[in-house]
Amino acid sequence: MPAQREPASRQSVRSPLRVWDLPTRAFHWSLVVLIGAAWFTAENGFIEWHAWIGQALLALMIYRLIWGLIGSQTAQFWDFFKGVAAAKAYARGLLHGKLQETVGHNPLGGLMVLLLLGLVTAQAVLGLFANDDIYFDGPLTHLVSKGFSDTLTGLHGLVFNLILAAALVHIGAVLFYLVVKRENLIRAMVTGYKSWVEPHPHVRFTPAWVALPALAVAAALVWAAVNYL
Repeated sequence: MPAQREPASRQSVRSPLRVWDLPTRAFHWSLVVLIGAAWFTAENGFIEWHAWIGQALLALMIYRLIWGLIGSQTAQFWDFFKGVAAAKAYARGLLHGKLQETVGHNPLGGLMVLLLLGLVTAQAVLGLFANDDIYFDGPLTHLVSKGFSDTLTGLHGLVFNLILAAALVHIGAVLFYLVVKRENLIRAMVTGYKSWVEPHPHVRFTPAWVALPALAVAAALVWAAVNYL
């Protein structure tokens, strides 16, 4: 069960609790930068740069999959994915003014994380098969017919719009917590710490250096796919 704060009447000393490791925070902000760069390069016709950024995003998604299995407690999928029923219960609590705070992602936030990861992964994979009908073909377009590549190119654009929509919902939720609930999720994702009532729950962390071979494996897989398939 997610760790919860005590009722306000029993709250006493509050102090910083470490909840996010460096690899998770670095992934989060790298994703923000790369999605922004993908949008900019697509809008301004920098197709080769757009393709390289897409491949970097795919490597980042594979890395996050690995880190979701071997990473720190709050980064692992089974820590924050509680199912649809838990997300509905959490949403009902929010509507009734009952904030059930969790150490890592809450059930709704966990669903949003999985949605964004799925959409970005799909977007990056589709880009490998896309073409612009002028001079650029994705590195794996030779594996499919021109007609199917055109279909995947259309889906590539559609999924990017879904990513932007999901990102706006995510930003709106973060602002809601900041303004209404007075919980600064942005600061926590920058510093790795959030305020928590003592005594603190135990949070298990994987050494940050483990993320480096995980990232190297992810990058090698993408490189091999692009160059040898």
